[in-house]
Amino acid sequence: MAGGTINTNNYTLGGAHLYFDTTIGQTTLLNATEFATTTRSLGNIVTSGITPEITYIDHMVTRKGKQVKDKTAAGLSTLRINFTFDELNSTNLGRFFMGSVSAGRVSVLGDMLDEGSGMLVVETDVGRDIVYRIPRCVIKPDGELSFPGDTWSSAPMVIEILEYQSGGTSNATQNASWLAAPFGRLDVTAL
Repeated sequence: MAGGTINTNNYTLGGAHLYFDTTIGQTTLLNATEFATTTRSLGNIVTSGITPEITYIDHMVTRKGKQVKDKTAAGLSTLRINFTFDELNSTNLGRFFMGSVSAGRVSVLGDMLDEGSGMLVVETDVGRDIVYRIPRCVIKPDGELSFPGDTWSSAPMVIEILEYQSGGTSNATQNASWLAAPFGRLDVTAL
């Protein structure tokens, strides 16, 4: 069998938690337990998933009127964490409506998109936990804030991973860590 034998220890059953901080390359990001605080939490995440989006550039060779592909390269690569939250607090609504929050009120479209650091934590009942540390990302609304009446209201958003570049932090060790992994680091070890 290609890829080795089946190992049921590699199956995963668990849910995701998302954390976000408006500081790029946030200093506590390398320590999951320090970064994963209630002030950075995006609340109850109903659904989530990681989506690579790759645009391929194909090269074709033409011989005797027939084209065949002889080379493919990735031309544009992006990575997104799509998620839906159902905690409609002022912080989450501020992010969804790209607004500033003051005294529980959101100034709709009052701000630009939030850029900073993020972390996806998948805690599992079965399988290995997963922690994805992201030194630079942007959080954006990604669809309709729904009020269905027969189920809980929820809103889809997306965290788009951006390339970390030097100068994002004054801590030289932190800066070197993220320059070596400019799109973040995925760990499948215990938290």
